[in-house]
Amino acid sequence: MDIIPIWVFFIAAAVIGLEFGGLASIFIQRWIDELPILKPGRSMCPSCEHRLTLLDTIPVLSYVMLKGRCRHCGQSIGGQYMLVEISCLAWSLALAYQFGLSLEWGVYLVLGCMLIAGSFIDFETFLLPNRVTIGGAVLALAASLVLGEGPGWQNAVLGSLVGGGLFWVMQQGYRLWRKEEGLGTGDVKLMFMIGAITGFSGLPFTMMAGAITGSMGSAIYMARSGKGMKTRIPFGPFLSLGCMFYVLYGQDIMHWWVSH
Repeated sequence: MDIIPIWVFFIAAAVIGLEFGGLASIFIQRWIDELPILKPGRSMCPSCEHRLTLLDTIPVLSYVMLKGRCRHCGQSIGGQYMLVEISCLAWSLALAYQFGLSLEWGVYLVLGCMLIAGSFIDFETFLLPNRVTIGGAVLALAASLVLGEGPGWQNAVLGSLVGGGLFWVMQQGYRLWRKEEGLGTGDVKLMFMIGAITGFSGLPFTMMAGAITGSMGSAIYMARSGKGMKTRIPFGPFLSLGCMFYVLYGQDIMHWWVSH
């Protein structure tokens, strides 16, 4: 951090976070629309398919200036674009504060933005892309070999196997008991990724945080749907939130808990 002033790094972290948010929003929309992720190379309006210029794609600022509408056709653009960008911005700054200018900041920024993208897709479609879950698991396991403050590769491998394996057992057990799906395969794959990020030692905290936030989210979902216990609820975003919370504060909280 001594190489550059801290305020310069935080500004850079904010800009990079916004740019990652822009890329994540493109990935989300193209995955949902079943379009090639990398083609076309430039962004386009989902309604009129007009290719957008740089002024149309400045994260957050363009959305505000254009009042959430396409400059060319006037069609409303969903607010989720800005929410994704702000989420990635907040994640980048939180990591910058926690880890400073380090390899951990860069690796967790990428993994966290992948979790954010997967969460927004899960909220809308109740599906989780393999590009996020399996790709994220591979990236997290590879990163565990070099991260100084990470879980270590042995802990990461064990966490991935236990996290994914436990949720697979839960999925199969519920299927046998109720004769219906209660836990999606995407959540099982997501836990392979999350377990690799947190390591085995971080799974209890992550799953507890996911369960608590998931319970609160479930209450809101059920109240809005009026279907009670039959309401479909995406669990992936809450598991992702638990994982991200652990990356930032989990070890400090566990150390405090043990010392008291």
